[in-house]
Parts: sequence; structure tokens; C-alpha cells
Amino acid sequence: MAMGVGIRLWTASRKLSGRLGGWQRRLFSDLSRARYWDACGRLLSRWGKPGRALRWYRKATALDGSNQRIWRRRAAAAMRSTDLEEAALCYRALVRLEPNNPRAYWRLAAVYELIGSTRAALEVCQHGLRREPGAACLHRQYAHLLLGSGAVGSALRAFERAAELSASHCDTHYYVGLALRRAGRMEEARRALRRALAMRPDDPKLYYALGICCQADIEAEESVGLLLRRLVAEQRAGDLDRGEMGDLPT
Repeated sequence: MAMGVGIRLWTASRKLSGRLGGWQRRLFSDLSRARYWDACGRLLSRWGKPGRALRWYRKATALDGSNQRIWRRRAAAAMRSTDLEEAALCYRALVRLEPNNPRAYWRLAAVYELIGSTRAALEVCQHGLRREPGAACLHRQYAHLLLGSGAVGSALRAFERAAELSASHCDTHYYVGLALRRAGRMEEARRALRRALAMRPDDPKLYYALGICCQADIEAEESVGLLLRRLVAEQRAGDLDRGEMGDLPT
């Protein structure tokens, strides 16, 4: 009887060992696929550790280089950890994988601008616009780069094209107004800024920009009134990040 019990226990242990071995083999093969490394990266990102998440996203993209979602998550982690070169690498990969997605070009151009490679950013925008000429986000980014480079006329044409494509985008009208002011076309600048203000009436920077345009033509009463309304809007908005005022005329 004791021998029979021993045989049954031995048989059961062999079956259990076989099952565990199969589970371990399946786990090992799954770990060789990108989704597990991607899951580790997502978990670390949720825990607020984007730098450590990048390590796992790199493994995931090495195993599955055509997975656009993983590349996007890797790019987001790179941006959160301020690794701009890594972000540029990710967006270059996304441009290759999504050649007709204007947002991939737009984000790559924005990263190049942050790095300080304005020429590379302009080339990316030009290439993207050749592929997707109706992409308003690319026209806005291209115009912003041109305006920063001092090409006011070209920037204005690009901003106006962006405004045609996305008439409800407030910031487009705001930048059209800035470009028109730089070109000395004050009345048109005021009209563009008023359109932006109608869309976003609680934005202090719009009151400020419009007040500056009025002040340039010595319209003192309107200028002061606009600046006072700007202060009221600023109080409503709370503590305004002064970084938003960085591109305003002085």
C-alpha cells in the first residue's frame, strides 16, 4: 500500500513539474516579445519614473520596431525626462512609420526647435507639408519657426494659411496678429487679435498683445482699457506663468 501511495505521489509530481516547465517556457517566450517590456515601461511611467521607463521602452522597440504605440510612449517618456535627443530619435522613427501623419512631423520639428536646430526643424516642416499640404498644425509650426528666424513675410503667409485651414484655432489668430504687428500692419493685427480674444476672452496675453497694438497707434484710452481688462482676466486666471509672455512684443 505504501508503495502504491509513493507511485501516485511520484506520478503527480512529474505531472506538476511538466506543467510548471511548460508555464516557464511560455513565460520565457513571452518575455522575448515587446509587450512585456512595454508593460514595464508603462508601469514605471505611471510611478513617475520616465527615465527608468526609457530603459524598458528601448528593449521593447528593439524587439518590435514597427509598433507605433511603443515608439510614442518612448517619446513621451523622453520628453518627460527632458532627453531631447532621445525624443528626436523616437519621432524620426515615427515619421518613418507614419509618413502621412502630420503630427509626427510637427512633433519632430518642435523637438528640433527645442534642441536649437532651427534649420532641421524647417526641413522637417517642409517635408511634412509636401506630404500633407492641408495640415494646419504643420503650417503653424513652420510659420512660428520662420517668425523666429526673422522671415516675417513668409511667416505671415504660413500663419494665414493655417488660419484658413483651422479658423477656430485661437492661437493661430494670435500669432497672425503678432506677425502683422511685426510687418507694421496694425489695423489688421488688431482685427486678428480681436478674433482670438472672442474665442478665448479670459486669456491675459491676448489683452496684452492687443493693448500693445493699440498703444503703437497712440490710442491711449483703448490701450489702457485693454490693459486694465487684462489685469482683471489675470486675477481670474490666478497666478499666471510668466513663461507664456516670452514671445510677446515689448
